Amino acid sequence: MPLVVIGLVRASRELREASHIPAPAMNRSQFFHFLRRWLVILACFAAPHLAHAKCTATPSLPYDQTLDSMAIAVNLAEGSTIPGTVRSYQFSGSCANVLPWVVPGAPIVSCYYGSGTEVLSGVYSTGVPGVGIRLRNAAGQPMTNASGVWCDTRSANLGHLNADLTYSVSVTIEFVKTGPISTGNLDPAQTRFGFGVYNGSVEGALGGTGNRDNYIGFSGTIATREIACNVFAPPTVSLPAISARTLATQGAGGNTPFAIQLTCNSAAIVGMTLDAAAGTPVMSPASGILGLSNAADPGAAGGMGVQIMNASGTAPVPLQVRNAMGSIQANVPATYRFGARYASLGGTPSPGNVSSSMVFTLDYQ
Repeated sequence: MPLVVIGLVRASRELREASHIPAPAMNRSQFFHFLRRWLVILACFAAPHLAHAKCTATPSLPYDQTLDSMAIAVNLAEGSTIPGTVRSYQFSGSCANVLPWVVPGAPIVSCYYGSGTEVLSGVYSTGVPGVGIRLRNAAGQPMTNASGVWCDTRSANLGHLNADLTYSVSVTIEFVKTGPISTGNLDPAQTRFGFGVYNGSVEGALGGTGNRDNYIGFSGTIATREIACNVFAPPTVSLPAISARTLATQGAGGNTPFAIQLTCNSAAIVGMTLDAAAGTPVMSPASGILGLSNAADPGAAGGMGVQIMNASGTAPVPLQVRNAMGSIQANVPATYRFGARYASLGGTPSPGNVSSSMVFTLDYQ
């Protein structure tokens, strides 16, 4: 590697300068003995440089993951994220100050280390026909044109080194339908994304030894199977009127049941992810509280949201995470029951109209 060569040159020069002793004339035997001795000394100086990177990472890298099987709906459009395959990761650590690139404020980037190709914008091949892999930063930006260890994805950087050279970055990995799907094995050589300080070379690699092992990668057999499902859900859930005073006193009220029904042509394990629809904020993912999509409209209520509850109304259903819904049998309808209610956001709610929108995504295994 170029850095090893530089390290060797630097170590050799420093040793000669430190000795200040001119090299005496020597015969052939003496010369080779001298050369072997210097090579041993230089190797001792070079080896520690390869033994560790200048940036630490927790969890440690490389970070290899094994995937389970997935079932994919027949009507899933090409270019769509395969439901149930989104995974979130967070890495943190610190770096040593190495001029001119590994310095406070330096951008942290991700590059596609795999041997595959960019089959769609920001989506790279995995070795399984019809299935690609995509990495996004915390803002949801994908890594486009990211092939190779020297890629430039600063426009979608993961973050920057802090003033004390610490960092904490979050990414999501998802698998994408890129075409007709066939069962196959993920190629570990194609499913790798590396992390490091932009242009930082070995010194900027997050974890690992700098030998391209500062990556997260995936392996496993993808036993894909297409599944056809019909879903029925009410287009609107109407909550009863409630007084602002009651809501302020009780904190929540007006729980109204609703159900989502699912029928598939084969057995599967089902997961469901609830989230806000476009134009509706999420007020508390853990507490299942959606904001109001009409908050800016005249006559809208204030200081409240809509909370999604379980069937009995005793516990909230969290948003933006996969909820395990159990198994279903082929051609046997399954019904998933929920509730929706008003929820105070603190303070004194103001009366008015309430409108909120939710989307749900089903995944199958």
